Amino acid sequence: MASGDKHMRTRNRRGFALPTVIGALVIIGVLVTAGFFIAQQELRIGVASKNANMAVNIAQAGANEVLGNWNGYQLGNIAVWSDTTITDTIANGIWEVSIANSNNFVYFLTATGTVTEGGALWSGAQRTIGIVTKMIFADIDPPAALTTRGSTVIKGNALVNGTNTTPPSWAPYCTAFATNDTTGVLTNDTSLIGTSGKGGLLGSPSYDQDSSIVDSTFTNFGEMDWAQLTALAQAEGKNVTSLGTSITSTQPDTTAAGDCNEATLTNWGDTIPTAACGAYFPLIYHGGPELRIQSGGMGQGILLVDGTLDLRGNFLFYGIIIVQGDFETQGNGNRIIGAVLASNGLLDDQSITGGSEITYSRCTIQRSILNNASLSRARPLMQRSWVDMTAVAN
Repeated sequence: MASGDKHMRTRNRRGFALPTVIGALVIIGVLVTAGFFIAQQELRIGVASKNANMAVNIAQAGANEVLGNWNGYQLGNIAVWSDTTITDTIANGIWEVSIANSNNFVYFLTATGTVTEGGALWSGAQRTIGIVTKMIFADIDPPAALTTRGSTVIKGNALVNGTNTTPPSWAPYCTAFATNDTTGVLTNDTSLIGTSGKGGLLGSPSYDQDSSIVDSTFTNFGEMDWAQLTALAQAEGKNVTSLGTSITSTQPDTTAAGDCNEATLTNWGDTIPTAACGAYFPLIYHGGPELRIQSGGMGQGILLVDGTLDLRGNFLFYGIIIVQGDFETQGNGNRIIGAVLASNGLLDDQSITGGSEITYSRCTIQRSILNNASLSRARPLMQRSWVDMTAVAN
């Protein structure tokens, strides 16, 4: 019996190994599975963190692209409290930037970056940032409808009017600008200002004197001077000196696709804001020594003349005209809505005749600057301009 008991005990010990091994394998399998699961989770967390940062970088890249290539022509036509969206694809994803116009001076950019690399499993991370920007622009601020020197006579039915005016159909684009009236004619010597016939002077006051008006009044504009302005105009391709001393029929021009054709030298924009060239406000330069604009035409923006300027009938211009020589008009239908600065350095006799009108407009002056890519830029505020809007956007 003792021998049999010993045999039974030995046999029982042999059967214990199998469940032990199976149990160990199960435990090892659980540990391995848990290890793979934890590793996969760590990988997912790492990739998610990497893609989240990448999405922020993509969004920032989009915002930087918009700010670095600020298109005043395109973005200047956004009505206040309205917005437009620009989208582009880069190596790692897609960015989308919404530009909202708060008051023509402050714009809010909402930039969203979406990661597209990594295939269906890893792509799709998205982050949204907001950036508050402020417009920085050239300091061209005409103090009157006509700022000049020397003898100036308003004859016939001509009118120089300092009463602030909003052009027809421009009201939605002018709500953020000051509406105060200004001087009709500002000069260094009011004894040289006169009217003849039905020529009129209006404003607050109708004319005034400023003894500080000198050559630099017509050549220095804040941190920008005449040479820089004319160089920018030529860089934009609007050096119209090659058209000669007489220019006729300046009219908007469009491409076959219906876009504004800025390359045409006689395309100086369109005074109708919703037209194809309605937001095109070029810097236009003529090297002189004289320029006559006749037989109709229209334009907007800033016209720079390195000599004398003579308008000879049916010319409509919205914006700023700066003339280094004398300024005269003849015939009927000449209308300048904005402001004229005429240096008249040689103190020649100037006459505004016929049915010509120069009417001050704060809106056309400001839009001529704000909508020109060379003269205006949007820049983030110095402090607290950036905000993460991901939770709000999603």
